[in-house]
Amino acid sequence: MTVLAGNILNAHTHLELGCLAHLCPGRGGNAFVPWIGALIAARHEISASGELPFQRSAEEGIAQLLASGVATVGDISATGASVEPLLASDLSGVVYLEVLGMDRESARRHLRERQRRIDALRRRETAGGVRVGLSIHAPYSCHPELFREGAAWCWAESVPLCVHVGESRAERDLLQTGAGGFSALPNVFNVADVPAPGCSPVAYLQDLGVLEAQPLLVHCVQVDSADIARIAAAGAAVAHCPRSNRLLQCGRMPLEQMLAAGVRVYLGTDSLASSPSLDVREEAAAANRLHDGKVTPQAVYALLHTELVVL
Repeated sequence: MTVLAGNILNAHTHLELGCLAHLCPGRGGNAFVPWIGALIAARHEISASGELPFQRSAEEGIAQLLASGVATVGDISATGASVEPLLASDLSGVVYLEVLGMDRESARRHLRERQRRIDALRRRETAGGVRVGLSIHAPYSCHPELFREGAAWCWAESVPLCVHVGESRAERDLLQTGAGGFSALPNVFNVADVPAPGCSPVAYLQDLGVLEAQPLLVHCVQVDSADIARIAAAGAAVAHCPRSNRLLQCGRMPLEQMLAAGVRVYLGTDSLASSPSLDVREEAAAANRLHDGKVTPQAVYALLHTELVVL
């Protein structure tokens, strides 16, 4: 295990998505499924015209992180645009290259490409700098074989792993019954050939061996006490993004139960497409309001300075 210490930690960002800040829901919020549908469409439109907006967003995001006192970051990059700016920055942390896909063979090809890229980039890692990891996006967007193979590789090669899980009620419903809000996006997440496992998203990851790689689990809003026990027993960590969860109408993560179970919890802002800023100090203030009466302000603000622990 590696401890990446910094003055302030922002454990979950998508820096390259700053160019999609216009998708950030307003004060009343927006349901998760239509929001992600709009996000995917907007990303495809930008990708068709080139990657420059994503790289520019990553560079601007790094400047915003440094201005807010952040020294350590956990960033997810779907396009790869944030990798070079982060490796060249004064930050420490991890940049996770994202992989996803519900078609088994194309997903496996995507994984192989990511593995080759990560292997090459890891040769450039320096002590105290940014490491390179893998993000297997989410249970609703990834074939189970992608989780099995990707997690096993991360564990064998000591590659940091990150997964979005338990973010929305739609995700929970999809895994438990095969129904729910994701049916509105049939052309994006085709799950017809992957039967619903009939369990919670966290239990699903456990069954696939993902928790053995001690991943950083992002969101974990739709979890129960059994899920929290699974996370704690595996030694996995959780990135908590209260403002994004509120604006996307995902619910409240049970922070007090996580901390009582001994789970390592970090604060993250998520992307500017779902959060009003990359200032994790504002995230802490929002978390303090959200968990008022359940978690002390001291415990909430201590999360700002928690050391990031990865494989």
